Amino acid sequence: MRHHFVPLTFVAMIAIGQLGCQPPVASTQQSVNGRTSQLKPREAPLLNEAVFFEQLDEASLGEAAGPAPLDPHTEINSEPCPRKTHEDLDATLWMQTSAEYYATCRQTYRLAATQLQNAIDDPTWSADLVQQSALAESTDTPLLPTAVILDIDETVLDNSPYQARLIQTDEAFTPESWQRWVEEAAAEPIPGVHEFLTSAEKAGVEVFFVTNRENAVENATRRNLEKLDLIQVDASDRILSKRERDEWTSDKATRRAHIAKRYRILLLIGDDLNDFVSIGNKPTAQARREIAVEHAEMWGVKWMQLPNANYGGWERSIYDWNDSADDEVKLRQKYDALNNASAE
Repeated sequence: MRHHFVPLTFVAMIAIGQLGCQPPVASTQQSVNGRTSQLKPREAPLLNEAVFFEQLDEASLGEAAGPAPLDPHTEINSEPCPRKTHEDLDATLWMQTSAEYYATCRQTYRLAATQLQNAIDDPTWSADLVQQSALAESTDTPLLPTAVILDIDETVLDNSPYQARLIQTDEAFTPESWQRWVEEAAAEPIPGVHEFLTSAEKAGVEVFFVTNRENAVENATRRNLEKLDLIQVDASDRILSKRERDEWTSDKATRRAHIAKRYRILLLIGDDLNDFVSIGNKPTAQARREIAVEHAEMWGVKWMQLPNANYGGWERSIYDWNDSADDEVKLRQKYDALNNASAE
């Protein structure tokens, strides 16, 4: 039987409605972290292709004689199609595919390399607020060796493949899945970071990585950095992990202070406000914004911010840092935080 391609009649639309809102998708398997997970096919009833086109033909022929009477028992699917997606889908795709993300990272690290030389030449320059104040007040500036401090995740290492796995399996972050990812040591470098670290090494500037990865995975972190030639294999400990010492909490101020005792800190590079300044205890989104505005003169000069729309303090502050809250509660708070500029 040849298929007649005709405009969709009401009967044909009913046939399509019987398919449900979503097109048929075959059941597939995805291997994630060595585990095989079954992606369920959509559960709407499917029509055989031949039956579907037969209905189209019958519908088109019926049009010539006028509309066919509807079966009163026919159920018309009038419900709007639900838009099922994952919260991180757009952000992860932007990081993995967009020219703009690549350009922003390259631009940030190129600016950092330019500022590095300016920082070296000025003995009163420091990117650490506490050290900066001390140097400004000192009449006898100590000639300390120089260093830069970088965060790791989404600053040096790109973890978007981990986010992609969560999206494909419709899961959320868990410490267990994150640790498995870190142990793989499979993250790739952020665009521009290798060139920047090379320029710092040539200038004789020490590089420290201050990360909120747990100390338990520091060996895996080092292995990943070594694979990418982002840290020297024989280098002394330049990775300062969370809880490596009792006082090294998620607030990175104590680790910056530890480095500042022996080095003049030239630049801070990260993807979260906490990478640059102590933000206090669970600040609101507005309070975080005010901290950023308060230090406006630091951005692009001594502080270099990388983009991260997937996660961070910006998101946690919206749901009051209550990580254990139900998804429904978090989503409601996120929607409430939107500004749609509507007139009241």
